[in-house]
Amino acid sequence: MDTVIQCFEHRFSCDILRNFIRYDTAYPSGTMLLREVKNEKLRQFFQYTLELKQEFSTNCMSNGLTVELFDLGNEQLKLLNRLADGETAWITDPMYLCAKQLLGISKLLDKQNASLRSAGFNKQKAKGDLEDEKFLEKCVRTIHTSFKLCLNDRNPNACENKKWGVYLFTNLELKIYKMLYNRDMVRNLVKVMDSRVSELPTPENALQLNKAQLVTYYYYMAEYYGCHEIDFERGYEFARKAWLSSRGKGGSQENTIMLLLVPFAMLARKWYPDLQILRAKYPLVAGVYEPVIKCLQNGDLFTFGKWLDLNESFLLRQNLFVAMVMIRELVLLKVLKLSFQFFGSGPIVSLKYVAAAVTKSESHQGVKQVPEEKLDSTECMLANLISKNYIKGYLSHSNRALVVSKTNAFPKLAATHAQGGCP
Repeated sequence: MDTVIQCFEHRFSCDILRNFIRYDTAYPSGTMLLREVKNEKLRQFFQYTLELKQEFSTNCMSNGLTVELFDLGNEQLKLLNRLADGETAWITDPMYLCAKQLLGISKLLDKQNASLRSAGFNKQKAKGDLEDEKFLEKCVRTIHTSFKLCLNDRNPNACENKKWGVYLFTNLELKIYKMLYNRDMVRNLVKVMDSRVSELPTPENALQLNKAQLVTYYYYMAEYYGCHEIDFERGYEFARKAWLSSRGKGGSQENTIMLLLVPFAMLARKWYPDLQILRAKYPLVAGVYEPVIKCLQNGDLFTFGKWLDLNESFLLRQNLFVAMVMIRELVLLKVLKLSFQFFGSGPIVSLKYVAAAVTKSESHQGVKQVPEEKLDSTECMLANLISKNYIKGYLSHSNRALVVSKTNAFPKLAATHAQGGCP
C-alpha cells in the first residue's frame, strides 16, 4: 500500500497503482491508515476507491452491477480530476484508467436497464427527467472534465504538460458520443481540438507508444470527416493512416477501417481496390463491396440500385449510406463512357443516345423510344456532372447534344488501384 501513496508523492504510475484503482481487483496488501494521509483530496480518493472495491465484491459479483458502483466510480474519477489540477503528465495514466473503468460500468448498467425495460420492468420516466439519463450521459460529463484538464494545462515544461494525454480522453468521448448517436457533440469536440491544434502535441508524438489509441483516433477522425462532414479527402487520409498504422493481420479492426477506406478512396481519389487482392486479404470487406466494384467496372446502375436497397440498413448503421449514394455518380460516369465508345460518334453525342444508355443501365431493359421528360432529366444530370468536373465538355440545349473534350473527356472516372490491395 505504501507504493500507492508513493506514486502520488513522487509522481509516477505503475501496475500497483493501476490495480488499486480497478474495482474488480483484490484489496491491497498491507494496512492503510487513511488518517495518516495528509492530503484531504488524496484521502477521499483512497476512501472512495476502497468503497468501490467493497461494493463490487459485496453486491455485484452475482447480481450484476449496481447504481451505487457507478456513483462510487464517478466520484472516484471526480476526485482524481481534483487531484490532477496542478499535477504533471504522469497523472493522465491513472485518470485514463479511471475514466475507461467508469465507461465500462456505464455501458453495462445501460445494457441492464435496457433489458429490464424490454421485460416490462423499470419503465421509462418522462423525457427530461434527470434521473432517467443514461449512465453514459452522466459518465461523459465527468470524462469531459478530465479532457479539459489536459487540454487547458499551462505547465511551461512541455515534457510535464498534461496535454500529452488529451487524445486518450478524446477517443473515450468520441466513443461515447457514437454510442449515444450524438453527432453534434462529436462536431463540437473536433472543433475544439482543431482550434487548439497549434498548442497540442501531434497525435503521432503523443501516442507513439500506444499504437492502438493512435489507430482509434485516426479511425474516429476518418469517420467524422467522411461520414458526417462529407469531406472525403480528409476522411480518406485519416482512414489510410489508420490502415497503415494497424497490425496488418487482417483482423476485425482492419475490416472496420477498410469499410471506410474503400468508399472514401473511390470518392476522393477515384480508386477502387483489385478484387482478387481484396478477397485474399479482407474477404469480409470484399463480400460487402464486390458488387459495387463490379458495377463501377461495367456501369450497371440497376444492380447498384438493388445492392443499395438491400444494404440500406447496414450502410445507415455504418454511417456510409450518403457516401454510397454519391458513388452512384461514378457508376453513371462509366455508363456514359461506355455509351460514347458504343456509339462511336466522336465528341458530339445526341442526348437521345445518352438517355437511352442510362435508361437501359437503370432497368436492364431495351429502350425503343426516349420520352421528352427523360431528355430533360438527362440534361440536368449531365449539367450536374459537368459542374463537378466529372465531364470535360458542355451541353447544347438547342441541339439536344453533349459535346465533350477530344482528350480525357472523363477525368474522374474510377479505376483500379492494386498496390497492396488497398488505395
